[in-house]
Amino acid sequence: MQTLHHVCSSSQPPSLHCPKCERPCRRRQELGRHLLTFHLPCSVHCPYASCPWRGDRKEDLKKHLKNQGCGPLNPKREQYEIYEKNAILYWILDRDEPVETVEKYVVGVVEERALEVGKVKEWNEPWGYEWKTTRRLRNE
Repeated sequence: MQTLHHVCSSSQPPSLHCPKCERPCRRRQELGRHLLTFHLPCSVHCPYASCPWRGDRKEDLKKHLKNQGCGPLNPKREQYEIYEKNAILYWILDRDEPVETVEKYVVGVVEERALEVGKVKEWNEPWGYEWKTTRRLRNE
């Protein structure tokens, strides 16, 4: 079982490491963002009909809505949220649940949400890899 590691030394501030890939992070927020971006399926989606867009951050959704003109710029959270990311991060960071176990659970949640919002065809790949791959390439 992989767990969150704290590394402390007298010469450096405490550091966190990703429980899956061991990437060092200085702050809990940075670690959470890393987990969402690289180890978990997309957590938000465009709530408007037949738009397949998915991402990891509300800010990215706002940019998408502004650039694509899919609909109003301020949808309610329950309209765009695929799963509650803070609860998922709590399982990994505070309850030391293995990332692999949480990944499997979240994929199931994404598949259920696709049925609920009528986007099974648009979300044929539950992870949203196409979008995530494009984003990673842009940031390299």
